[in-house]
Amino acid sequence: MTNIENIANAILDGSGISLIDAARLIKNILDFMPKNSELMPAQFCGKIIDCGKINYRAKEMSFIEGFKLYLSAKAHLRKDSLRDIKYLGSRLIKNSPELAERNFSNLSVANCEMWLNKAFSTPSQYNKGRAFLHAIFEFALRRQWCGKNPIKCIERKRVIEREIVPLSIEQVKKILENAGKIEGCLAPAALLIFAGIRPREVRRLCWRDVDLSEKSITVRSICSKTGGVRHVEIFPPLKERLIPQPPEQKICPKNWQEKWRKIRDASGFQNAWVQDVLRHTYASYFAKRFSDLPRLQINMGHSNLALLRSRYVNLSDLSAASAKSFFGDAIFARNS
Repeated sequence: MTNIENIANAILDGSGISLIDAARLIKNILDFMPKNSELMPAQFCGKIIDCGKINYRAKEMSFIEGFKLYLSAKAHLRKDSLRDIKYLGSRLIKNSPELAERNFSNLSVANCEMWLNKAFSTPSQYNKGRAFLHAIFEFALRRQWCGKNPIKCIERKRVIEREIVPLSIEQVKKILENAGKIEGCLAPAALLIFAGIRPREVRRLCWRDVDLSEKSITVRSICSKTGGVRHVEIFPPLKERLIPQPPEQKICPKNWQEKWRKIRDASGFQNAWVQDVLRHTYASYFAKRFSDLPRLQINMGHSNLALLRSRYVNLSDLSAASAKSFFGDAIFARNS
């Protein structure tokens, strides 16, 4: 055995790697060395080792365990937001438990795209699932459970918005009539119809948010979908249905969602209710009545006018007379 071999064996002593194994590892690294590299072989090997150190993860984490930690980190969010996160994560895990057991670092773009397609059947659901996966991979990146976010390479699916037809005056009257038959339900129903406030926002509102003297409803940041504060105008048909209650009391009664479903069913919308139809109805009648999109934008809580023009404002078959009635005519008098 030569002196060089003795020195090499001394260096490797206690490492569990033989001189032959060390030679093979070096050869494997050098196989990737470009022929025109200006680095010496030893320098190239050192560079590869340094790169490996940077990307080495001291701890691997499976998706299913990381999801539990992600939920804990998001515990401060509103109940609605936390419920959405739980639903999306649980749906992914249920549909592909074999992927959920894998480490974040072992989930590829192809894995995640297949996963999303299996778990979510519609483009809008797919996009929500994609947004969730993007967020949890960013969470994993910050904790060095993976080296990249594969969701960045997955495109959102195109969602073709179907036209939402505003409700007629008669349909609105029917909803109000049935809401009035259930204690505590008229006010939240009127807010949905005559203020265009989102259903989740209405569920968060308290009576302290209603100022009848100023004819304004304050949608506070804790209630708002977008996190900003906005003030929504109160028109006559809404004002007469807002009978003040204790300030800290919620506007929506207990079991509101169940009661609201019964109201819709009794009004002829059983299995035919279109999501956001009341928000679309409010926006369309407002645009027809006042022709003031910037004012409508403030009431709706949109950051710009683009969404109003492309999705919310549908003036087909709306007359000026019906729009005028919607916001103040006696047609909506409570005793009519």
